[in-house]
Amino acid sequence: MTPRLLTTQEAAERLGLTPGSLQKLRWQDDGLPIFQQGLDVHYRLEDLEAFEQREVRTLLKQVLQHERPLPLIRSIARSLDLAVNTQGIESDPTVFKPAVREDLKPAPKVKAPVPMAGSKPEYQAQTKPPQDLTLPPNHAWYLVHTKGRQEDTAITNLQRQNFRCYMPMLYVEKVRRGKPAVVAEPMFPSYVFVQLDTSDNIKGQSWTPIRSTLGVRDLVKFGGHPAKVDADLITALHGREQLQQSNPQALFAAGDKVVITDGPFAGIEAIYQTADAERRSMILLSMLNKPVAMRIEPGKLRKCG
Repeated sequence: MTPRLLTTQEAAERLGLTPGSLQKLRWQDDGLPIFQQGLDVHYRLEDLEAFEQREVRTLLKQVLQHERPLPLIRSIARSLDLAVNTQGIESDPTVFKPAVREDLKPAPKVKAPVPMAGSKPEYQAQTKPPQDLTLPPNHAWYLVHTKGRQEDTAITNLQRQNFRCYMPMLYVEKVRRGKPAVVAEPMFPSYVFVQLDTSDNIKGQSWTPIRSTLGVRDLVKFGGHPAKVDADLITALHGREQLQQSNPQALFAAGDKVVITDGPFAGIEAIYQTADAERRSMILLSMLNKPVAMRIEPGKLRKCG
């Protein structure tokens, strides 16, 4: 009996892959023999069925080894149902275009506007107004080493003694109570810049109280002398802080490799795509050699590496 042969396009459609992805499988020697007639490449239907059975058995073995296989099977079924239409996938297997399902669109809700994907998280770090960092005559910037996690304490007590302080901040997105939120962190933990009078101590402000100030360890010194900090550096740091405050560092970026830390897919790696309007993360999982889109809470993800 003559075996039934499928063209590359037909074989790819049967497996739910693009012709390019099917070709990559062949290059990887993944058990897909070909029949070549001239320049045309064909696949036997029996070989494709055997490949599908091997993939299903491999997946089932992985699922059944899970401590709670039934919830995992349900999650896989839901994920595959969301991606039943794989037509139009580009040659790059990491690019997935989910099907538009009218029956999956949520009913309209009457509520306050929700930030769209890519917008800033709902809970923002307290914004910091620009500081006046101009130097009075006979003043210079110096660096104070504070005790661990006591930068705010040191600043509060230095300001009570009329010292002008500056602590540049970084604004980064982190998970708080399972949701992304922007938090402010010191750019240089345990260090604070302070303006000091460089004139004669008899006429100017004495530096002596600094060492005994609550939260302070000492002035940073080189060769026994407090080291001056260039005013241009302070200006540059302040400018960077203001720019980064309006564009905080995101928790994940498109293309980042992430690992799921909770739920039935715990321990599985994926590719981060974007965030939806409800601040859930869209990721791509590889199932049966197909990229499958999945939405998950950002608190259940961790960046690889």
